[in-house]
Amino acid sequence: LPLATNKWWQNLIVEKGVDPIHPYPYIVYCNTNSTKIGFPKFTIAPEHVTSDMSSEWELGDASGALTQRKVTNTDALGVEVTWSGSGSAQMRSRFYKGMPFQTFELKGVTPILRTTNAIIKVEPVQRAVLSARNTEAQVTTDAADIPAMSKITLNDNSQWLVASKPEIKWKQNEGTLTQQGAYTGFVQLAHLGDQPQNNINVLQQYVGTYPIEGTVTYAQVQGSDSTGRSSNIVYVYKTNTDVDGNTKQVYNTTSASTTTQLLSFVLPHHVDKISNNTILSTGLSGYRSAKGRLTAVAGNTISYNQPLERVSFGGMRAIGDSDKERLKQQLLKDAASSTTVTAQDPYFYGKGVARVARLYQIAQEVGDKTTAAALGTKIVNLLTPWLVSMSNNDTLVYDATWGGIVSTLGISDPSQDFGQGRYNDHHFHYGYFLYAGAILAKYDINTFAPLREPMNQLLRDYANPSYADTQFPYMRHFDPYDGHSWAAGLFSFMDGRNQESTGEAINAYYSAYLYATALGFEDTAAFYEIVLNMEATSGRRYWHPMRSQSKDLYGDAFSHNTVGIVWSSKVDYVTFFGADTEFVYGIQMLPFTPATRMLIRPDWVKEAWCPDNSTCADGMKTAAQHANKNGWAQFLYSAYAM
Repeated sequence: LPLATNKWWQNLIVEKGVDPIHPYPYIVYCNTNSTKIGFPKFTIAPEHVTSDMSSEWELGDASGALTQRKVTNTDALGVEVTWSGSGSAQMRSRFYKGMPFQTFELKGVTPILRTTNAIIKVEPVQRAVLSARNTEAQVTTDAADIPAMSKITLNDNSQWLVASKPEIKWKQNEGTLTQQGAYTGFVQLAHLGDQPQNNINVLQQYVGTYPIEGTVTYAQVQGSDSTGRSSNIVYVYKTNTDVDGNTKQVYNTTSASTTTQLLSFVLPHHVDKISNNTILSTGLSGYRSAKGRLTAVAGNTISYNQPLERVSFGGMRAIGDSDKERLKQQLLKDAASSTTVTAQDPYFYGKGVARVARLYQIAQEVGDKTTAAALGTKIVNLLTPWLVSMSNNDTLVYDATWGGIVSTLGISDPSQDFGQGRYNDHHFHYGYFLYAGAILAKYDINTFAPLREPMNQLLRDYANPSYADTQFPYMRHFDPYDGHSWAAGLFSFMDGRNQESTGEAINAYYSAYLYATALGFEDTAAFYEIVLNMEATSGRRYWHPMRSQSKDLYGDAFSHNTVGIVWSSKVDYVTFFGADTEFVYGIQMLPFTPATRMLIRPDWVKEAWCPDNSTCADGMKTAAQHANKNGWAQFLYSAYAM
């Protein structure tokens, strides 16, 4: 099957594979013969939120039997990593975001657990009777079936819960814990947050359960325009403790009580719309990601309601007759001056073609058939060299190694075309092409016909809706847990994945939605509509928060109401091309289409505009005045006009 190129765990399979992955709330290094686990400490500053890259624990094999590690499986939410060697010894872990326990299955391994800190104390955890009881599907079993637990205090005052089943008789030698002889079973590690006693009381109720498979369901659209349309997004985890499909087994004995339901965390945008019954009344405290506090939930199925905002080819409001006449006059000027595309790379060329397509759409809306016909011909003439005759200077080709469409220059030189040949930003680049294809297909399907197959390939490259496709990976960029896309491609970064331009990510799925709609693929269009709304929701939540939300998410020191780049483990008030305020605002806005209103809300613009420079030096009005010198003012004034 085609390999993933932009997943949250991508560092495992690119370059040397030594950079960490970030399964919130932890940081994990998967070395050749061991794994290292850390609990990041976040630093909040006016221009960024960062986390440290240190690890507290290293788990491996004392006999040296583990000599290689591989990614052995993936699914919609996580990744499986297996360590092995020439013999039968094996260690395996399945990494998912939002898991309070990091779990490792050992087979024939002599476990060794090291810390770079000093161990102050190792205390066995009494398997006490817990007050919380689940009355469903109760099963009586021996207390020995519950993993053995130890609370370990380190010299940095952090505390960890270490569990094992069967019990490992750890022997301590300074900062090292070992067991003699080969062991088969599992080990779990969990940081105890900022309230260790309360947190350990919760954690031990769920100890021993961990996910082995994760799937995502995008439920059928429900509701109406008058009552509100939505879709339920459902994460389903299969766990090691599932019994005949029943995921709510409970162990009750005179010595202990624990549930085999899965304990996990969700992000702020989940909490906004999640069922309150899922959130633990007695939660876990002191866990966060770069996106803010993590909230504990119980259950193998997590469902939240995603509101769906309707969007179409044109605006949602009809154009008045007097406005149509003014628009026709401006359209003629723009059609004469803004339809020449000289760029040679796929990103800027795609933007140029999309600009022509936008004029084509406007011509259709104002009823200027003559100009529309000329613009339609122009679109075909612009797309044909790239998609049909392949006569452009930077030809697009299929890469069988990773399964995708890449530029010739990009695949030969990672620095060319914004890393496009290494699968960076494909949703940004090809979203512009898809927009042009969608508009042409809607109004002139016969003229579009020669472009249909190559356009389908571009769609499959970045927004493939099928797991069964053997040429392209499923949804190359989109992360259903975070609710948005990741860029960075086959480049490895200590801070994990990143995304800069939410506006272009929204445009990518807006274009996919329009394209499927124009071709009559109703079910596929419905799926893209859901993904588009998820991308927009996370865009508003994490890139475009109100200032009060920003402080709640990121901390008081970071008070901006826009973010330049969101990474797996940090947030930056900067762009890849500069730190000017207008850059940070503008890159989140372009391109302006009917879908832009999904990201840019009037209340956000009103607050962001902030005419009082003494109150907010990062205000959009001040930035727009400065941007008059570099051309970025147009985006800020366009947002203000909305």
